[in-house]
Amino acid sequence: MLLDALSLSPTLDVLDVGAGDGRLVRELARRGHAGRVVGVDPTPGPDVQPAHAEALPFPDASFDVVLFARVLAHLPDPARALAEARRVLRPGGQVWAAAHGPAHLRSTWAALGQSLPPGDAPPESASTVTCPLTVTADDARFMLGTYAKEAEVPPHLFPVQDAAQLLVWCLNP
Repeated sequence: MLLDALSLSPTLDVLDVGAGDGRLVRELARRGHAGRVVGVDPTPGPDVQPAHAEALPFPDASFDVVLFARVLAHLPDPARALAEARRVLRPGGQVWAAAHGPAHLRSTWAALGQSLPPGDAPPESASTVTCPLTVTADDARFMLGTYAKEAEVPPHLFPVQDAAQLLVWCLNP
């Protein structure tokens, strides 16, 4: 849903910072993206290079688009990471950020008896992207692990009808 919201030209060179397991990189390839697509992460998954956001291993002006999907709040020095993104960005390029919105998986968190985790504070110009989904008990256990939380997952409360919500905005270089 993030890629649909961005509507990237298929010829742009894209850097996904904090690419994790490489889902966005693989999805761009699956969609036939013709530009170069590179993912970086300190603990990279398949098709992702090892690198830190604050020290990108690329020459100046290497990419048309730099993405920070659900990563800025997790970085030790977001300002330095954004400076690095702007350094590797070509003139006229764009830096995009995405963060969980206030309604992201609200029903799942409620079923787990947990408060919503703190989110990023995006600008008022952020667009909201919402995708309905079904969360199983296994999905809920996995999600809790990604937040380093432990809680009982009552199987009788799942599956839960919920929604993934992202706030997406462009950081003008």
